[in-house]
Amino acid sequence: MRKIIITVLAVFCFISLAMGETLKLAYIDTDRVMKECQDTQEAQQLFQSEQLSWNEEIQGFDTEIQRLNDEYEQKKLILTESGKTEAKNKIKDLMARRDQRVNEVFGDGGLAMQKNAELLEPILNDLREVIEKISTDENIDVVFDASTGGILYAVPRLDITDQVIEEMNKVTDTDN
Repeated sequence: MRKIIITVLAVFCFISLAMGETLKLAYIDTDRVMKECQDTQEAQQLFQSEQLSWNEEIQGFDTEIQRLNDEYEQKKLILTESGKTEAKNKIKDLMARRDQRVNEVFGDGGLAMQKNAELLEPILNDLREVIEKISTDENIDVVFDASTGGILYAVPRLDITDQVIEEMNKVTDTDN
């Protein structure tokens, strides 16, 4: 992680020297912001409450499955073959419903991910706005994230993406 940050800083220093300008750099630790921000703490409490509800629902399935298994084990000696099959199918069906619900809630794109995104979206938008405001007010050219090594804000004049695309296309054209 430190190598990435050092490399990115070196690149910006080089660009700064090449442009004959000095860049004002800053960084934030988004992990710390997310841990200490009041809005994030409230969102986390809401999410944990919802998660507890989902876990209790799954636990209800587990309890009922265990009860049916215990009941089957107690009665299997006196059950007919069709009774055994019916009891086993009832357990299998309930296990399938439980697994389906676990996937609906905790699987990829499930309710848990959706709820987390719903709660975090306004916080991340506010964070982005705060970073841009402070950067503009303090004439900061680039803001790094110390926790990920990524760039959170940069003045548009430092973006050379269009030039890189143009040069890459020239290289491609000369190769053909």
